[in-house]
Amino acid sequence: MRALSFMKRVGLTGRRHVLSAAAATLLVLPMSTVLAAAGSGQPVTIVLGQGPGSGSDVLMRLLSGPLAEALGQPVVIENRTGGGGIVAHESILRDPLDGHHFIYSSTASLFVVPHINSAAKYRYTDFLPVAPVNESPFAVLVPNQPQSPRTLAELVVRLGSGQAAYASAGTGTMTHLGSELLLQQARVDATHVPYRGSGQALTDLAGGQVAFATDSLTAALPFIQGGQLRALAVSAPARLPAVADVPTMAEAGFPALKVAVIGGLFAPRQIPPAAAQRMAAAVDSVLRRPDIQQRLLDMNAKALLMSPTAFAERLAQEAAVWEPIARSIDTTGKE
Repeated sequence: MRALSFMKRVGLTGRRHVLSAAAATLLVLPMSTVLAAAGSGQPVTIVLGQGPGSGSDVLMRLLSGPLAEALGQPVVIENRTGGGGIVAHESILRDPLDGHHFIYSSTASLFVVPHINSAAKYRYTDFLPVAPVNESPFAVLVPNQPQSPRTLAELVVRLGSGQAAYASAGTGTMTHLGSELLLQQARVDATHVPYRGSGQALTDLAGGQVAFATDSLTAALPFIQGGQLRALAVSAPARLPAVADVPTMAEAGFPALKVAVIGGLFAPRQIPPAAAQRMAAAVDSVLRRPDIQQRLLDMNAKALLMSPTAFAERLAQEAAVWEPIARSIDTTGKE
């Protein structure tokens, strides 16, 4: 079924107002005052829509310890996979509204999945953007095998036959959209094979079950360093130190291919404002630590140091970019 037009349902101006107004509720109290409040001792659960080994899983498990210290209470990371993030997003809306349940989400899960998958019963307006976390570039990946392409141009030539398949972490995820953008710009085709997370998708890619994948370097770097995968190009403005021999998309001939995860913590809109403020302050304090920033850079991720209001505005910009792409994927029947 053709996706409902997101731009028609909610105009960009209206969307900005909704997101900004929601985020503004986090700025009522000074962040230092909020963070100083004593923790309840009850664990905080952060839900992930991707499985172990995904970029979001690696990232949030890195941050969970420092966040627990900042909050003064345990932080539990819980993987709820399925449906390209649908299971996680719908389940968090059913969790108690006690200020102890959050979800790490990103642009694709919020703005694309609900509009290309009729099974999704949630919308981005169900969630409050609590705290920005990261921006992470992507890479086009192939198996590190003698017969595998060694350049992005060579991969495109091979895809011209239309007989190849590519892996993703699920329908509607950025790993799906990144590959679809490549196929659209290269004017070639390939069959989409969705998995329940990046870990499984990249493992099968390394085994040669599919031809290529587009995924975050946070998830892919262990496979690259282990000699299982080969990166053909990265979606960064300049080459990255961790994969300095890998060209940028522009260098590889695709300057318009700009794919990155914009991620953060969200909660049901009815969350107690004080709980949202406290989590926002904790995340901000953790991300401003030089050691954490360096560890993120080592993972090829950048800390998003901005207010919740600025984060909401950034999300509005991303929505305007990705909705037309979601509509084109649904129109061509590529799910």
